[in-house]
Amino acid sequence: MEPEDDIIKQLKEQNIEFKLLQKEYIEDESSEVSKAVRKWKDKFIANRKAPHLDYYLWHIFNFGVTNCIEGEKATNEYLNQHKSKVLIFNEPQQYLIECKNAIPKIEMEDFFDDIYICHPNMKWTYVIPHEIPEIGPYFSLGEPN
Repeated sequence: MEPEDDIIKQLKEQNIEFKLLQKEYIEDESSEVSKAVRKWKDKFIANRKAPHLDYYLWHIFNFGVTNCIEGEKATNEYLNQHKSKVLIFNEPQQYLIECKNAIPKIEMEDFFDDIYICHPNMKWTYVIPHEIPEIGPYFSLGEPN
């Protein structure tokens, strides 16, 4: 089973039109995932610091460096966003999925990686860390705290 299979299954069950833009890790700054992650970092991390950002980008929220909403309130805020294109990638940067005109509801059970959902222009992000339900999820517009 590929890392993105569960996400794709959920998108299909929700009748969401999507395109798999990249389906494996490519160690190249010009890869689709790398470009999306770079834009994400520029917006939500910028020049701010938090422990272990090299491994867990969501620590920028967990350590209170970037303003965010957490838990059920974060999920509600995410689900209330205007339907538009969204990008989905995971922390190991193995895949990038583009959804069209939708705000997918992603449920996680026994995931081993972190899921990042964001507007393509990085207006907002919704992050589901692998520690859910103990930690997260997070919703942020990217303002410093």
